[in-house]
Amino acid sequence: MAPSALSASEAAEVAAARGSLAAERADLEAAEASPEALAAGKSILEKLMSHLGFDVRVEVDAGETSRLNVVGDGDEKEALGALIGRKGERLSALQHLVNLMLSKEMGAWTRVLVDVEDYRGRRERQLRDLADRAAARVVETGKMLQLEPMPALERRWIHLTLRDHAGVATQSIGEEPNRRVVLVPRIQA
Repeated sequence: MAPSALSASEAAEVAAARGSLAAERADLEAAEASPEALAAGKSILEKLMSHLGFDVRVEVDAGETSRLNVVGDGDEKEALGALIGRKGERLSALQHLVNLMLSKEMGAWTRVLVDVEDYRGRRERQLRDLADRAAARVVETGKMLQLEPMPALERRWIHLTLRDHAGVATQSIGEEPNRRVVLVPRIQA
């Protein structure tokens, strides 16, 4: 995930999109799920895991992001890698399924983050470190920097990590699945 310099056309796209930055940042803030929704989500995920033949437990984390973490022991722990898939694609599909089932049960759109063996937690820490290193590079060089394409959740972690950074602003550009975060130096007055 090495950052690279922006082409002239991508830099123009960033400049044109700057007006929508506040709206995009507002969309990034995820509401916390209620305790009832977390309990229902845990039950749904436990049933799904049982139907798939996994003997696991589901841990609930009601912190900054409402998270359900599937945890296994011994042989189950290794088998859980199949739920993550390449670049977390299966995990994203599992999360989507759980959120659809949860929303139907709750009667309103409800969202929880589904994790397996803290895969997303580890990935979030890696991306936050990447964001800090990339921001330092942008401040040092004074040039825009774009990161590799990543899913919406991963872009969100980059935006949230740098939202209060005095030296850089962030913007997502491109179309899925090639949407990416661009770090732009802030003009100091």
